[in-house]
Amino acid sequence: MERQVFGFAGFELEPRERRLSRAGRAIALTPKVFDLLVLLVEHAGHVLTKDDLLEGLWPGRLVTESNLTKHMWLLRKALGEEGEELGLIETVSKVGYRFRAPVTCSVAPAEGLEASPVATPFRARVAGRASWIAGAAVLTLAALAVLIVAPRLASPPFAGGTDKAVSVVTLDNLSRDARAAWIGPALVETLGTEIGLGAQVHVTPGDLAKPVLAGFPLPGAGGYAAPSLAALRTRLGADYVLSGGYLVSSDDPDAPIRLDLTLQATRGGAVINFTRSGKVSELPALVAAIGADLRRRLGAGADRSGDIRMAANLEAPSIEVMRRVGVGLEALRRHDAAGARDEFLEAVAQAPGYAPAYAWLSQAWSAMGYQAKARAAAEQAAALDAGLPEPVRLAIEAQRRTAEFDWTGAAQALRRLITLRPGDPEPRLQLISVLLSAGQPDAAGAALAGLRALQGSAPGDARLELAAATIAAHRDDDKARADHAARALTLARAAHEPGLAGNAETQLAVALEGVRPADADRLLRQAVVDYAAIGDPHGQAWARQNLGNLWSGRNPARARTEYALAMTAYQNIGDEGGVAAIYSNLGDMMWTAGDRDGAETAARHVLDIRQKTDDVAGQAWAWAALAIEKSDEADDDEVLVDFRRAVALDHKAGAHAHLGFTLLSLSDDLRLRGELAEAAQTCAQAQSEYAALGDAAGRAGADFECAQIALDRGDVVAAEAGVKAARAAAQAHGDTMTLANADLLAGQIALGERHAAPAAVDFETAAKEFTGGGMTTGQALAASFLALADQALGRPKARDAAAAEARALRSRITERQEVFAADIAVAQLDGETGSPSAADAALQTLAASAAKRGWVSLALEARLAAIEVLAHPGDGAHARALRQALTAEARRSGFNWILRRLG
Repeated sequence: MERQVFGFAGFELEPRERRLSRAGRAIALTPKVFDLLVLLVEHAGHVLTKDDLLEGLWPGRLVTESNLTKHMWLLRKALGEEGEELGLIETVSKVGYRFRAPVTCSVAPAEGLEASPVATPFRARVAGRASWIAGAAVLTLAALAVLIVAPRLASPPFAGGTDKAVSVVTLDNLSRDARAAWIGPALVETLGTEIGLGAQVHVTPGDLAKPVLAGFPLPGAGGYAAPSLAALRTRLGADYVLSGGYLVSSDDPDAPIRLDLTLQATRGGAVINFTRSGKVSELPALVAAIGADLRRRLGAGADRSGDIRMAANLEAPSIEVMRRVGVGLEALRRHDAAGARDEFLEAVAQAPGYAPAYAWLSQAWSAMGYQAKARAAAEQAAALDAGLPEPVRLAIEAQRRTAEFDWTGAAQALRRLITLRPGDPEPRLQLISVLLSAGQPDAAGAALAGLRALQGSAPGDARLELAAATIAAHRDDDKARADHAARALTLARAAHEPGLAGNAETQLAVALEGVRPADADRLLRQAVVDYAAIGDPHGQAWARQNLGNLWSGRNPARARTEYALAMTAYQNIGDEGGVAAIYSNLGDMMWTAGDRDGAETAARHVLDIRQKTDDVAGQAWAWAALAIEKSDEADDDEVLVDFRRAVALDHKAGAHAHLGFTLLSLSDDLRLRGELAEAAQTCAQAQSEYAALGDAAGRAGADFECAQIALDRGDVVAAEAGVKAARAAAQAHGDTMTLANADLLAGQIALGERHAAPAAVDFETAAKEFTGGGMTTGQALAASFLALADQALGRPKARDAAAAEARALRSRITERQEVFAADIAVAQLDGETGSPSAADAALQTLAASAAKRGWVSLALEARLAAIEVLAHPGDGAHARALRQALTAEARRSGFNWILRRLG
């Protein structure tokens, strides 16, 4: 367990310990800057081209030269003025860089032992890098040996039937050779699978251990220190930890490789250190042998189903496939889904019968938003899983069912996996997610309660609190969501887990955005920082997307900036689903602001992406959005077809929340077309969907829409009750849009009943709410109705101000149907304050336009306004003719609210 120490210009560099010092003073470097220094020192005296450095630091990734320049500047700055004066790093114009200082290399033993005083001149590695572990070449796979044994675990450390957790952390690339970087993630994944073959052991994902260990010292020759082990035990429930590294001269199949591994018990600190050697080409068999040995040492032999006899089917069939898998897994960890996809496609091309590669490929396609391809890869994995251990087959089955939106099947597979692995929290967390996707928050809550019981008296787990926050979000309980997210944030920060902290900050911000926008903004910006700390571009994009949502109704320019940053990040990582989500948000913002054309363009982009990726739920959103936008131009049968297509897709995807929205939008469309009975029935279905979900905010919107339908049918009592219920729910949940719409409808009822004073109050209130939410169309409607109320109250100055505002707002709106009622109100106001005949003509034109577009209710409203105008000076015969025709049409369509006002 020796380590190299490089010396130059008074500095000491220890690659294995990742330490740089001078005169006993440690010099802090970021990981990439440290790696850059190691590359330069290892090649001292020789030019390293910029391409060499880019590939060495960011293997397989497209990184601009500016990144290298920045890291070189940071390195020179860290080396200080002495480095500048000595000219340690030479820039070779238009080529690259050379490390100029003489370098010595000494070999030191493990920490705590006396170091060798001899330092010899170091011969830099050049093309064809000579192996500095050549002595290992004499050991072959046939002669694997345990070379170092520390205090042993006494006997099998747990009894049969108990489920113990092993955390396999990152295995370090001790040679620092970028060409062999793929071996680490491949070993973590395959060793984890091998260890987990035993019936009494499950493996916690390595990614969970990394943030837990952030800030703790790196493991030495004897593994992790007691504080690190305690952190893994309390925060992950790990009973054992496997750590270590590998030493290899290159990734050539015949190159020798040595694995230095340490197995530690987190309770009591018992440890086993051992070294295994072989060739790179023998890695699959080497992993299988190590896995069997570890299972034996842990007392977890073959289970009753004979999984161990199937272990060979989990081995990569060749070293090239294993290399592809390792690179792909590392890409997934970096959220480079496109890079991972390419590697896994190569793996399945070379080994079409290797089921695990298809399962990982499914994950990559899913991360990119390609649901059909994810489903196809998962189905292929399932078709090839016959020879795999049952836990692996169940995990693949759950993934396949999830990709097919078969939430029931996915839940069944996960419950069977939980039965096999009762102590493993991972399938339980997956089950919660599946149940929420199925629209079953109560069942998800029960699953969470079971997971909490499993945790027992152990310290709080941020992931559990985040799951509770997500369940509360599905129940539309912002208070509970905020409470759980706040607890998750406290736990994540105490555990130094920036990834979980970012998730908690985002959840908490969304819960607070309606009541404490400044706090929400602060939390989301901190989430961006926390995700950046762990190199999670997807998390950063998600936080910025929510920043855009936060500011979309308050500061559109700021929202657009955040959306643009999020979209760029999603595009860079190949997340088509994320790009579509940004288009969805932009479309919502433009629609709210009255930009119909922009909203429709955004919706068509969403539909194109969702169809390309076969995202069923996303297609439902796009078809519903397009139907709403098309109905703004004309409400023909094609609009109904689009709405019903969206309803069918929502049913298929089990997207109950969006199904409620689609039914609600469809009911409004049916009301507009004059089909009031079907509109009422459809609205009641939407209410039922929201009630089943426990979605109080959605139910508030449904109450408002059903109140509007009841009013059109002449049931004023039911309409007023619906408005009251919608207003109360909207106030409780900070739903500004529903609250403003409820106040607007309350004012319309009062004005229709000839109660102008309370109507004016309602319109003024609605106008303020629409303005606060940046809802331009709503502002125009409220201003136009307020002008009518002021006219009825004899307040000409206030009337003219409201009318001027309505006209100014109207000029900025490209929507037609949504703002049509404002056009009617302004024309009616013109008739009451100017020329009745001109107003009559304008209103008749509006009525004809509405009828042509299929907007029956709006055509009736325009004709009623014309009668209102003519009722003052009076054009007896014409007014009577209009009244008779309108009465007949209103009776035929069931618009009793029109008849009531005619009376």
